[in-house]
Amino acid sequence: MKKSFVKILTVALAAATVTGVSVMPAITAGAAWTATSTQAAQTLKKITVSNVTDATKVTAYQLLKGDYDGTMLKGYVANTGVSIANFQKPQASEITKIANDINDGTVTLDSIDMTKVGTSTTYEAQVEAGLYLVLVSGAKAVVYNPAVVAVNVTDPYDLSTAAGTSVNMSTYFKYPANAYMKSSEPNFNKDIVGYSTDASGVGNTEGDFVAHNTDVSFIIKDMKFPSYSQDYKTGLVYTIEDSLAKNSFMGITGLTVKIKNATVTTGFTVTYYTDEAKTVETTNPAEAIAFKVAFDDATIRSNPMEDVEITYGSHFEATAGVNYAENKNTAELHYSNDPKDSSKYQTKTDTTYHYTFGIDADIDAQSQDTTDGNYNKETFELNKVTIADATYEDGLTDPNPNTKKSPYALPGATFTLYTDAAMSNAIRTATSDANGHFQFLGLDTGTYYMQETGEPDGYTLNPKKFQIKIEANMNAEGIMTSYTITTKSNDADGNYTVNEGYAHYTNTINLDTDVAADGSVTNHISDYDAIDPAEVVDTKVAGLPATGGVGTIAITVGAAIGMAGFMTLYIVNKKKRNSEAE
Repeated sequence: MKKSFVKILTVALAAATVTGVSVMPAITAGAAWTATSTQAAQTLKKITVSNVTDATKVTAYQLLKGDYDGTMLKGYVANTGVSIANFQKPQASEITKIANDINDGTVTLDSIDMTKVGTSTTYEAQVEAGLYLVLVSGAKAVVYNPAVVAVNVTDPYDLSTAAGTSVNMSTYFKYPANAYMKSSEPNFNKDIVGYSTDASGVGNTEGDFVAHNTDVSFIIKDMKFPSYSQDYKTGLVYTIEDSLAKNSFMGITGLTVKIKNATVTTGFTVTYYTDEAKTVETTNPAEAIAFKVAFDDATIRSNPMEDVEITYGSHFEATAGVNYAENKNTAELHYSNDPKDSSKYQTKTDTTYHYTFGIDADIDAQSQDTTDGNYNKETFELNKVTIADATYEDGLTDPNPNTKKSPYALPGATFTLYTDAAMSNAIRTATSDANGHFQFLGLDTGTYYMQETGEPDGYTLNPKKFQIKIEANMNAEGIMTSYTITTKSNDADGNYTVNEGYAHYTNTINLDTDVAADGSVTNHISDYDAIDPAEVVDTKVAGLPATGGVGTIAITVGAAIGMAGFMTLYIVNKKKRNSEAE
């Protein structure tokens, strides 16, 4: 999903306003109006509205129209269904009711669809003298309030001097013919708190490198309640939902809601779920992997354009997928943007990605597609052997058709991984399998140290100490684009300078085609065949050979028996001589 960094639109111009209604001069050009009379046609003027950035339709509804006496405009009358006590000073409540009635379909007024001026944010129409209500419909993201514009009559058709007329028609309406549409577009941004930096030293709030069994924290911010006019019906929606990846995270901890930078405990409800789809509710946050914070109508209306923020934490599990498995978390903002039906809402999403690394593990542990070239493909950065020989067999059926094996592979050797060069803080152990592979899972980027700590029977223990360095890079969306594992051993001086192995993997993605709406990523990983595994060699223990045929063994046994007989005869004869001497 391509991340959208949409900022809140602010009114930069001074506006003449009625609550929920805004007007501001703007300059544009004309469209046709079908006048209701010859006299009305003589009063055609242009109306415009600006700051319409997101709409499929802008409509001007005629509230008051000219009342003519022959060729003379003597005043104004309300269209059917319009109730305004003072034509010159309509009240906000009167305008809101009319807008509601139009949206409900209970009132039908003469109207005209305004025309967009080129590629600008301005719409225009030519209309006769009168008062008009402008409504925006079909907006995808922006919330618009109604606007009121007016057309006053000027010479030569200003008939204020006619008998019985005392009103100056050129200044009758207090609204101009141009309006700046008051609007607000909620922003939305989910970030990782305490995020990682990549190999270039650049931090990224959208992506993270993290070890198994680690606590992580999140913040959902840059949000403001929209400024809803009263024509929006009761039941406004402003809801934040968040789903963590199943098997990757467990528990929602420390969930805190702030309005205007102050922690609040009322004005909203929180619901926890045990599944990503948010169908199974739970009252225990410790077993939840999703939640929904829903603000009530009164809170939304009473805090227009005020900041909203949510923070919480979770635990990154030992079952989280490694390497290019993104372990994504997707948050959603739902907010009303249709005055006709407040239950209808617009949705914005933002996803964070969490990568952890596995040495000698699946390159893309999320892939379940057997036609995918990365499916079940083992990375093979370390190799336990009896002879160092960079010859590997491909296409093995056991245990993995996508693994590699040396003809000198040695199973049964034990290795320990440490976080420090002194090798005092052990964090993982592994044993080589039938292919000579040994695996460490759930590692953060950084430098580790490894040593063989248990040799198979009949073999020597390799005395080398190894340094393993994991480095990674990600793009601005937080998606990992490459990672490298470099293995070195120590030299005679104890420095890690001897290159033992190197592996580099590149992920090429197109944000428009490879990232789904829910944030899922289709990876395109290369460099797999360029892996140079570090070979750890154990040699056989020297011993006496058990060689020779059955004949040789028989001769040896016979010689031993003969020697025993000779010794027995010698002792007997010696005793006999001693007896005779006495």
